[in-house]
Amino acid sequence: MRNTFSSGLCSVVLSFLIALSGCGGGGGGPKTERVSGTVTLQGKPLEGATVYFMTEKFSGFGKTNAEGHYELVQGAVAGQNKVYISKRKLPEGVNMDPEEGMDLGQFDAAAAATENDRSPKGAKKQSTGEQVPEEFSNPQKSTLTFPVPAGGSTSADFRL
Repeated sequence: MRNTFSSGLCSVVLSFLIALSGCGGGGGGPKTERVSGTVTLQGKPLEGATVYFMTEKFSGFGKTNAEGHYELVQGAVAGQNKVYISKRKLPEGVNMDPEEGMDLGQFDAAAAATENDRSPKGAKKQSTGEQVPEEFSNPQKSTLTFPVPAGGSTSADFRL
């Protein structure tokens, strides 16, 4: 079990470091454009979802507010971006603020490590529940794309 957790944690840390490599100052990363928009699910604003824009060399993300509006924190690279949108129902008491608790990647790694644990401790572990259909929320299967124009966009809207 420890090897599974260590492998999962290493994957999360490596992904985080790769994402950060495109976010540094000093002109080391690709030029990004400001991107914002609105996400709705079944016609209603999707609050608390994370919107990810990805290319082979860069990824950016933003969080939706009560009106479903988001702005990518790091922006996005001009050109075609793969997009996925995730909103998970978290177990009671889990804090996803990276400054105060763990981020979603760390939580997923911990959940995966205890997934097959049949001990009483493992039985108490709750997994997260994705609230967005897999065709939009799974990074490998998402059918969403957005062509980011030079100069950015304020209308990168997604109606799920």
